[in-house]
Amino acid sequence: MIAPSITGGAICLRCRLRLLRQSTQPFRASSRIFQIQHPSLRRFASESPARAFGQNQLAEGQDEAFDSKEQAQDDKLGNREKEYGVKRTDVRKRHLSRNRILTEDAQNLNSDMLGKPASVIVMRDGGLYQKKDRPPAAVGPDNEPDTQPINIEALLNSQREPPDLQEVRKNIRSLRPKTETALSEREFRKLQASLTDGFLSAQLHEYLEYHKRNGHPSTPAFKYDWIKEISPWVPLANQSSAVEGTDPSLYGYITDSTTAKEKLAIRIMRECWGLSIVDLDAGLGETRIKIRNFEFLLLMRGTKRWLTVMGKVWLEAGEKIEAFRNKKMLRLVTTKTKAATLIKDLDDTLKQVTTKSFPVNLITSKPIDEVVLEEVGRITNTHVRKPQGTEQLNVTWIELKKRAAKGLVGLEDLCDVVFRLLLTAYNPQPATTTSLYVAGQYDGSAGRFVPNTIDKEKLGWKDRMGQWARYKLPLIPEGDTSAAESPLDRLELPVERQTVESEFDENNEFLPETQPPIHPVKWAEDLKISTKAAFGYLLHANDTSTTPPLPDLLTANHPRVFTSVTPHPLHLAKLEASDDEAANVLIQTKTTIVIRFWPSPTQRDQGEIPKIRRRIRKKIRNKTPKNWVVTPPAPLLELRLATSGGEIKGVESLRAIKQTCITDVMLPASLVDLRYTQSQHADLKGDPADLATWQPLADFLRPARLDLERGKFEVPPHQKFPIPRRLFNYAIEWDPDATINMDELISTSYTFVGLEIHHSVSMPYEGFKLTYTSISTEEGDGRSAEISLEPGLKSKISVAEDTGKLRNDFLAACEKFARTDTLWSGYLASRRES
Repeated sequence: MIAPSITGGAICLRCRLRLLRQSTQPFRASSRIFQIQHPSLRRFASESPARAFGQNQLAEGQDEAFDSKEQAQDDKLGNREKEYGVKRTDVRKRHLSRNRILTEDAQNLNSDMLGKPASVIVMRDGGLYQKKDRPPAAVGPDNEPDTQPINIEALLNSQREPPDLQEVRKNIRSLRPKTETALSEREFRKLQASLTDGFLSAQLHEYLEYHKRNGHPSTPAFKYDWIKEISPWVPLANQSSAVEGTDPSLYGYITDSTTAKEKLAIRIMRECWGLSIVDLDAGLGETRIKIRNFEFLLLMRGTKRWLTVMGKVWLEAGEKIEAFRNKKMLRLVTTKTKAATLIKDLDDTLKQVTTKSFPVNLITSKPIDEVVLEEVGRITNTHVRKPQGTEQLNVTWIELKKRAAKGLVGLEDLCDVVFRLLLTAYNPQPATTTSLYVAGQYDGSAGRFVPNTIDKEKLGWKDRMGQWARYKLPLIPEGDTSAAESPLDRLELPVERQTVESEFDENNEFLPETQPPIHPVKWAEDLKISTKAAFGYLLHANDTSTTPPLPDLLTANHPRVFTSVTPHPLHLAKLEASDDEAANVLIQTKTTIVIRFWPSPTQRDQGEIPKIRRRIRKKIRNKTPKNWVVTPPAPLLELRLATSGGEIKGVESLRAIKQTCITDVMLPASLVDLRYTQSQHADLKGDPADLATWQPLADFLRPARLDLERGKFEVPPHQKFPIPRRLFNYAIEWDPDATINMDELISTSYTFVGLEIHHSVSMPYEGFKLTYTSISTEEGDGRSAEISLEPGLKSKISVAEDTGKLRNDFLAACEKFARTDTLWSGYLASRRES
């Protein structure tokens, strides 16, 4: 490095060398100026020979008078210059003739020539020209010219001390750009050359080490608590040609031919000053971020909604975000400016972390497996855990910024979703009884449990985690009819046909703004019974250590599930063409939204006993814990919304289900099994327009967001409904002396437990109603389809029909449909005559 302050004044090196050479050589005057001016005089003399001194000389007296007059004019002009501060410029020309100075001037002749005043040019004598002689240099040994070569470094070292480290750092820092950090390729390389040529390698290395020791950041770092480590953005274009072992921050800036000193200069520019080349920043590069365990776990839950949202908003073609679970690291492949934007947006996303909790005993009194909590967290994009020493379940999730910005309040959040999924998975449906039958009389040892490897997507989210099997028999000879004998002669509840459904007027406004003070709706006094037969597989828990043999299976309460199966649509079309009754009946299609509610479980104190329970056994009171969970014996509620043209038109019905009976029939010799579902219910009576304005339904539906086209549904998690006391199911003893009004309305809190969209098409079959339904369920329960058979409507038959005959005909039609192999296999011929 060359220090700026050199002894002898602020003179650059080039000028000092020039002066040094001049001081070592004698002065030689040049006469070039005279050689240039002489010809001008000669040309002047040749052009006007009359004006020469020897031919046209003025009288000596006249000359002196003229000089005195001219001197007076000069003094007068000088005084004016002093008075007005104006400097006069002498425009008269001077010539050198031999050794005399001649001044050119003009003189009037006081006469006219060719009609104009005449004048002449006068050359006035300015005296002799005298050379300015320089004093000759003293002759001596010190002044003799030095013929040896000049050593510049020795000359500088003799004049000053070497620069200290602080001055070196200051001079290096002075080259740093004040504001710009992104430079063009030319500016970047020019600055690199200034560092390389102006400083020594040791000085550059010392500056780099000093910067590392003091930790001065070149650019603002991302100071977020959730970031454990972040790498600088590096371009991708030059990584393939990068030298092995090169720092990633130098990709694209160094090559194989880059010297060690140039690398030091580039490292100072990149690591210390944060400078970069504009063209490289505009291309794709990568940034790697290591994240804390908790935040990374939340980001990786389920479908990674944040990744989908950020991808739609920020990422373009070629850009991506990659996650490495084993390293808990994110890799952002974007431009440099967009990488910083993504990190800022990710920080805003993590600021939306929300945690809520609820008691575990509201779900079940048994321990909940961690695998189940992990699965429900995956489905709902949440992190569910049970802290040690507590009886609470904590649900943590990242709330979407879009949802928070809209200020959606009162709607179901992810904690409510986790609660209802666990509630329906660990608890059977309230007020529901089940029974199991098997068709035929045969040796049970001939059958086998065949594992179910298909149709798992039709099962509930918790059932998919288990192993299930269907009980089957080998092919039976055609003459053997023992397996075809019906196991049922009756069902738990009578089989009834439904009354004519009320027509829904699409012109009625859904949820009007103004509500009448009194709504003409009330619960029906008579209970109705609906019956539906579904076709599919009865699957039993496939655990060899606990699965009982067939005779014990019928009496044991062994876990089982039902998955629906549908025939191919071509078979249904052939069935329609062969049915004479179907040709005369219009096939009905309908789309309905089905919303289900369960009575809300609540924690109660032992002393807080409902008024409806007048007398409870003392032994139950003594065994009840201090905080016990009470589920009101209220009926289930099922709300149906009518739709048309992709829009919700209004309320179709609200049904209170007091009792549900499920009868499962195993048909091991057939391709499918049967499930009969009967429900005893009461409907809310009133016009569809009045149902929509009923206060409880209006309170539930008004804040709800039901987007049928996009499949987005958000509803309140809880709602209170007034239920008549007669629809409750009481399983305890009553005080016979108490007077109870069974029509009294009891405000009961309900929990929303699920929503389904049913697209159905119906046609007659054997005098009954055959319905094909495509079911779209909420996230976590998948999609499915089912085929069902129902008794149909009363308006189609005689009112005086025998209920016993109706039941037998219905059971026979259901078994016929289940045993028709061509409907379910697609290629096997029927082995039994209908």
